[in-house]
Amino acid sequence: MAFSFIGGILLLTIASIIKPDVRFSEEENRILAEKPKMSKESLMDKGYMTGLESYTSDQFVLRDFWIKMKVQCDLLLGKRELNGVYLGADKYLMQAPAAPDEKNVQVNLEAMNQFAKKHENVKVNAMIVPNAVYIMEDYLPKGAPVRNQGKDMKNLKKNLSDKIGFIDVTKVLQQHVNEGLYYKTDHHWTSKAALYSFKAAAEPLGIENPITDYKAYTVDASFSGTLASRSGYHKAEDEIQVYAPEGVELQYLVSDSDNGKKRPTVYDRSKLKEKDKYQVFFGGNHAMVDIVTTNDTERKLIVFKDSYANCFVPYLIPYYNEIVMIDPRYYYENVETLMANKGITDALFLYNLDTFMTDNSIAGVLAAE
Repeated sequence: MAFSFIGGILLLTIASIIKPDVRFSEEENRILAEKPKMSKESLMDKGYMTGLESYTSDQFVLRDFWIKMKVQCDLLLGKRELNGVYLGADKYLMQAPAAPDEKNVQVNLEAMNQFAKKHENVKVNAMIVPNAVYIMEDYLPKGAPVRNQGKDMKNLKKNLSDKIGFIDVTKVLQQHVNEGLYYKTDHHWTSKAALYSFKAAAEPLGIENPITDYKAYTVDASFSGTLASRSGYHKAEDEIQVYAPEGVELQYLVSDSDNGKKRPTVYDRSKLKEKDKYQVFFGGNHAMVDIVTTNDTERKLIVFKDSYANCFVPYLIPYYNEIVMIDPRYYYENVETLMANKGITDALFLYNLDTFMTDNSIAGVLAAE
C-alpha cells in the first residue's frame, strides 16, 4: 500500500510536469499562475519559492477534479464556508467581506471631498451598495462571522463632505430581499436590485418624473458566476435579466476607450457565450465608456465605478445628454481635462461596499496632474 501510494504521487507529479500549462481556467474564471523565472534576486527575497508554490497549485494535473472532491468532502463534514464563500440558505453563495484597507479608505474619502469642493458647480453623489452578506444576513449559515457593513456605511456617510449627497439604498434592498436581488452564484447584484435602487436614487440624483414601467427580458438562464467558481460549489444556476423601459424610445451610441468599439446598445450578447456572462452589460469593465444620447438636456454625468455600475447605468440613460463611465482601476488619463472637455454637470461614485473598502485607485484617478 505504501509503495502504491508513493507511486501514485510520483505519477501525478510527473504528469503535472510534462503536461502543457493551462493559461486560463474557465472553471475559476481567472488566469492561472505561470512558471516563475529563477534569479538571484528572486531566491533571496523568496519570490521564486512563492511563485513556484502558486504555479504548482494552479498547474497540478486534474486540478478541477481534486477541487470538486475537496468540496464534496467539506460538505459531507458539514462545512459551510468554502474558500472564503459562505453556502447559505436556498443555495445562495455569499462572499465574506475582505478586511478593509482603512488607510486607503480615508485617502479616497478625502480625495472625494476635495473633488466636490473643487467642482462646486457639479452635482456630486455617492452610492455605495451593501453586499449580499449584509442585505441577506438571514440566509447566512448560523454563526458565520461577517463584518457589520451597516457600521461601515455609517462611517462613510460621517466622513463624506456635505457637498456630496450620500445615497443609501440599504432599506429598499432589505424590503425586497426575497425577490432575487443578488445572484446565487456570483458576487454582483441583479438588474432587479439595480432597478429598485434607481427608483430610490432618482430624486437625490435630481431626476424628475422617472420612468416607472419596465419589462424584464431573460437573456440567459444558465449563469454560473465567480462565487461558484471560487467555492467549487455548482448546485445552482442563475438567470440574467435586462429591463427595458416601456413605451420609451432611446437612441444612443456607446464607445469603449480601450478597444475602440462603438455600438448602439449597452449590451454585448457575445459575452453570453463565455464563462463570465455578467459581461453582457457593456462587455465587461473598461477604462472609460462614453454614452452619447439624443436626449434634449444639458446634463452630462461622469460615473466613477466598479462593475456594480454596469447593470445600473442603463437606467440613467434617458435623463442625460452624455454619460462617461470611469473605472479608476484602469483609467490613467487626466480626469480634470476630461470633465472640462465634456462639460460635466453631474458626478456619481457608484461602488459595492466590499470593493470600496479595499480600493486603492479612487484617490489616484481624482488627482489632477
